[in-house]
Amino acid sequence: MPQTVTQLFLKGGGFMWPLLLLSILSLILILERSFYFSLARYRVGRSLDHLRRAWEGNQPPEPGRNPMLALGKLYFAEHREGIVHTENVAERESSRLVNRHERGLRLLGLIGTISPLIGLLGTVWGMVKAFARIAELGEKVTPADFADGIWTGLLTTVAGLLVAIPAVAASRIFEAKVDQLVHDLNEVASHLKEWVFGNSNAAEGTADS
Repeated sequence: MPQTVTQLFLKGGGFMWPLLLLSILSLILILERSFYFSLARYRVGRSLDHLRRAWEGNQPPEPGRNPMLALGKLYFAEHREGIVHTENVAERESSRLVNRHERGLRLLGLIGTISPLIGLLGTVWGMVKAFARIAELGEKVTPADFADGIWTGLLTTVAGLLVAIPAVAASRIFEAKVDQLVHDLNEVASHLKEWVFGNSNAAEGTADS
């Protein structure tokens, strides 16, 4: 007789509850990070064109949710303090932007790591129950007597993997986006330094002012 998801969940035993909580938390993190990254879309080429026009027109850019323009706006605001100060401030801003994009990814990766372990623990516990039943009944044991323990083991293993696979996949995708952001911020910072402090004399003159 086919069983419902609820019946299978209950048959999996107590280890299914922490897996359920982890699955809910994982889903929340995936949806929140997906929404965040969708709002922070940008193209490096277009961002650099925007920043170049803003610099040539002496008009600070309006960053919105674009981290490239946010870094550019900071450069515009701080460049009169000199190259060393500007680079230090830009480095801190880049770190802040990266940390904002990384928020929740470690927790998502942790969920992907511990979910199969909880499932494995449930499997071991199910086998313990099955062998305890065998030891209790001795020669009178039948397959039906220890099927409960095997059910528990198999269901918790499946549940652990179902939680872990999307969590690991999503965390890897988001981490790749963060790695790309780090690369793009370095590229933009390099262009900004070249435009603002194009030659050593200009840099020295700006630093001394």
